[in-house]
Amino acid sequence: MLTKPTTPLSKREPDGFLKISLNLTMGIGITTFIAALTLIAVHFHDSQSKYRDTLNFAVTTLATAAGISSAVYALRGIEINLEDKKIDRTLRYIQIWNDPSYFSVRQIAAKIHKDLKPLANDDTKSNEYMNQIYADAEKKQEIVNILNFLEEMSMCVHFGLVDEKSLKEFYRYIVCTYYDTFTLFIHRSRKERNNPKLYIHLTELSEQWED
Repeated sequence: MLTKPTTPLSKREPDGFLKISLNLTMGIGITTFIAALTLIAVHFHDSQSKYRDTLNFAVTTLATAAGISSAVYALRGIEINLEDKKIDRTLRYIQIWNDPSYFSVRQIAAKIHKDLKPLANDDTKSNEYMNQIYADAEKKQEIVNILNFLEEMSMCVHFGLVDEKSLKEFYRYIVCTYYDTFTLFIHRSRKERNNPKLYIHLTELSEQWED
C-alpha cells in the first residue's frame, strides 16, 4: 500500500481549535464556580436570611449551568477538531497523488490504460493483455499498490473520514478511469483470492461518482 510522504502539506495545527475551545470552557467553568462559591459563602454567613431559598436556587442553577456550559463547549471543540482532521486527511490524499515518488506508479498505470483503450471492445485481446500484466511481477505489484491506495481512500469516503466534495473534484476522473482500466484485474484478483469484496469500496465509489 502506498505510504505517506514524510513532508507534510501544511504546518497547520489541527488541535488548535480544540485548545481554544477547552480554554474557553475552563474560563466559563471557573467564573461560574467562583460565583457559586460566593453565593455559598453568603448563604452560610447568614443561614437564617430570608433570601436563603433564593440563594439555594441560585447555587443550584449556577452549578447546573456550569456543567451544561462545559459540556456544550467541549463538544463543540471536539466537533471542530474532527472537522479539521478531515480536512488534513483530505489534503494528505491529494498530496500523495502529486508526490514525485509516485510518478512511476502513475506512469505505468497511464501506459496500461492507453494500451487497453483500443482493446475495450475485444474481450479476448483485453484478457490476453491482462495476462501479460499478471505475468510481470513488477507491473502487477505497481497495480496492486495503486488499487490498494484508491481502496483506502474510498473507504475513508465511505466512513465520512474525509471531505468527499473536495476529493471528488480532484479524484473523480482518476477513480472512474482507473477502476474502468483495471476492472479485469480486479475481477481476476477477487477470483484468485476467493474474496468477492476485494476493492469493494473502490467499486462503489466509482459507480457513485460516475452518476
